[in-house]
Amino acid sequence: MGLFKKRPKTPPNYDDPALNDAAWLETGDDRYRAAVSNHYGSRQGDVAAALFFYEKAIDTLHSIYVCGFDDIGPSGWSRQPSHQDLDIIDRYLNTLRQVRDRRPGAPVQNTVREVPHRLRTISTEFDRHGIGSQTVRQRLTTLGEIAPDVDVSSVYWS
Repeated sequence: MGLFKKRPKTPPNYDDPALNDAAWLETGDDRYRAAVSNHYGSRQGDVAAALFFYEKAIDTLHSIYVCGFDDIGPSGWSRQPSHQDLDIIDRYLNTLRQVRDRRPGAPVQNTVREVPHRLRTISTEFDRHGIGSQTVRQRLTTLGEIAPDVDVSSVYWS
């Protein structure tokens, strides 16, 4: 009777050793862009695409904390920063660590420069709401430890 029974699929291997590190990360970004426009999801085990999903999640937190959000543009609603949101940052950091471990030559400079900009502004929002930004600042330090080769000295501090 198993006419409609789902058969287990072998998940695709997104860690194609034939790709150089730059091409591997670029294909992850391509998969992210294709997936996010359809259903805001990623395939399990797709570390390269996950990196960009978490980067976008941090960008979204920043937007909601700083200027608010609604269906047609900024300022429809906003959210106060919360330590509960640190899990998103931790997942980004863990994913970045996995990318660096799997593909040390993957060009992560753009994402590593983007996220500190957002985190620094988020830490300011934590302080503004009396929450204390030390936990966010610790994650900035961790980011620097994961990607010490990426210069973020020009990142704006707000």
